[in-house]
Amino acid sequence: MLALGVFAFRRGGTAAVGLVALIQAIPAVLAAPFLGLAADHYPRQRMLLLTNALRALLLAAVAVAMLAGTATAVVFVLAALFSTVSTANQPARAALIPVLARSPSEVSSATAVVGTIDTASFLLGAGFGGIILASTSVAFVTALCCVAYCLATLLILEIPVDGRPPRRSSERPIKALAAGFHLVLGDDRLRLVIGMTAMLSMIDGLTNVFVIVTAIHLLRTGTAGIGYLNIARGAGGLAGGAMAYALFGRSRLTTALALGSLAIGAPFVALGLVPGVALGLLAWGGLGFGYVLVKVSAIAMVQRLSGDRVLARVLAVLETTLVGSIGLGAILAPGLESMLGLQGALIATGAALPLLAAARWKAIRHFEIGSPVPQREFALLRQCALFAPLPLATVEGLARRLEPVDVHAGVEVITQGDVGDRFYLIADGAVEVLQDGVLIRRQGPGESFGEIALLHDVTRTATVRTVEDSHLLALERSPFLLSVTGHSDSHSAGLEVAETFLGNRLASEQGGA
Repeated sequence: MLALGVFAFRRGGTAAVGLVALIQAIPAVLAAPFLGLAADHYPRQRMLLLTNALRALLLAAVAVAMLAGTATAVVFVLAALFSTVSTANQPARAALIPVLARSPSEVSSATAVVGTIDTASFLLGAGFGGIILASTSVAFVTALCCVAYCLATLLILEIPVDGRPPRRSSERPIKALAAGFHLVLGDDRLRLVIGMTAMLSMIDGLTNVFVIVTAIHLLRTGTAGIGYLNIARGAGGLAGGAMAYALFGRSRLTTALALGSLAIGAPFVALGLVPGVALGLLAWGGLGFGYVLVKVSAIAMVQRLSGDRVLARVLAVLETTLVGSIGLGAILAPGLESMLGLQGALIATGAALPLLAAARWKAIRHFEIGSPVPQREFALLRQCALFAPLPLATVEGLARRLEPVDVHAGVEVITQGDVGDRFYLIADGAVEVLQDGVLIRRQGPGESFGEIALLHDVTRTATVRTVEDSHLLALERSPFLLSVTGHSDSHSAGLEVAETFLGNRLASEQGGA
């Protein structure tokens, strides 16, 4: 981005820099829903592999075009393609974390680590890029970026390929494309997360403009002050990432969100009231600290509240909101300054996010993960086809409600014809399933039974008997039905399992006849 900005400035001045930013942003925003859908339909590891390989190829093309003195428009079009392809990376990467993680705390902690690495990498890239650019050329720096993406592509090969559930034949293309927006609009908690993210990004857009006038006119530090404020923001971002990791490791998402909002707001309000260089550095340091905390909190919350089948599409909505709100903030900045003055605009900018957090605090408190989640139980539920589509937050609650049941060998856990009141997961041991006294199948650790009677409200369709000492996990009828039937993908998976079993039973009876 640094090299491209310098290239655009040399070809067409400040207007060209703004133009290339616009050319990159518009197609990226429009493509986000389509790329999010692709990350839900295809393995996310493959999406990361493909997007990084394409980014490397596009950067190679940009470097060659720059060296060859190709028309500026060609470079801008390649840059727009690069930006569009890049839009697929963030949702796919964030959606892959819950698949690889073994517990809810790992999901949050890994997301915090990614946020810290992003901030550190941005600082290193911008810093070293500027130094290298001063003694080489934009084409050389672009080629170095190409090499970086080639290395990233090789690293992605080490990530295991994640399997994706089969597509639902009844889902129409337009409905599938809009699924992320539909889920956000229908869930109060997701709407709140996206709303806070929009406010955060708008503040980012505002401060990208205010940093210039603050350094030059308010603090009177000249253009060098812009650099100092941005350095403070970068340092704050690193501290914010470390704080996010510490809080997320203790499952303190709500604390992170509140702390991030205050870290952004209080110093800007103070700077607007009592201008000073120290407060300016503190304000932009707080901006970096709070931005990372709030952003990674938002991503972690989306990961917990969205089902796996549509997670990348909801994350694409989040990404679209981030990009669009930054642009909106930049557009509003001159008008806000004209209406309130620079100091008043800084106060308004600082107060916005804390006021929103305070107004919706009752809802925000429900984001907390709460008591520790049993890791083994959580993992078994995630592996079960019935519960795999559910949001992490729902699976966490179910994991806490599972009741251990230890059964000796040769004991009937459920009996054909009895009333169904529980669903069972096999943690250890093995069972055999018998229908009318005939052995149907055997099941072992990670498999489940008992869902048919609950889903169809019928008596038990088979007898299940342990063949060795077994450790089972039982889920009562009410929480089972509430979670499974309340989620369309999970309900469909349950009905498919039941229909397969009942279909096999009918075929067996007909064959016997």
